[in-house]
Amino acid sequence: MRNNRNRKRTAVAALAIASLIGGGMLAVNARAQSGSPDSSSSESRQNESVNVTGEHHYNSPAERAHDDLLITEVKSALARDGVADNYPVAVDCDHGKILLSGVVKSAQAAKHAGDLAAAAQGVTAVKNQLTWH
Repeated sequence: MRNNRNRKRTAVAALAIASLIGGGMLAVNARAQSGSPDSSSSESRQNESVNVTGEHHYNSPAERAHDDLLITEVKSALARDGVADNYPVAVDCDHGKILLSGVVKSAQAAKHAGDLAAAAQGVTAVKNQLTWH
């Protein structure tokens, strides 16, 4: 019961931070239910959206919390830099490996977003699937 409350608190804290950073335009759905092996996130900006769904198998609540923290750190770095402003970018993490997907304004912005994600402390790898238009 306590672990389930901690997961929910972590998810709520991540949502609150993401909401503040994204100016209220960021929508994130995360399953923090006990026993749920998967999580998903959605990002939407001005009639565009991107969804990331992954199967994550954690051995402890601490592993899940670590990935949640990395997601928040990467989203914060992207928001501070402005590289994803007005573009749908989803960030997912599985055991320290960051997945970026969605759309940004240019190839240079996509590369820069990947570099920002890689620079976050605790990130072990970045899979950059960002596209541009």
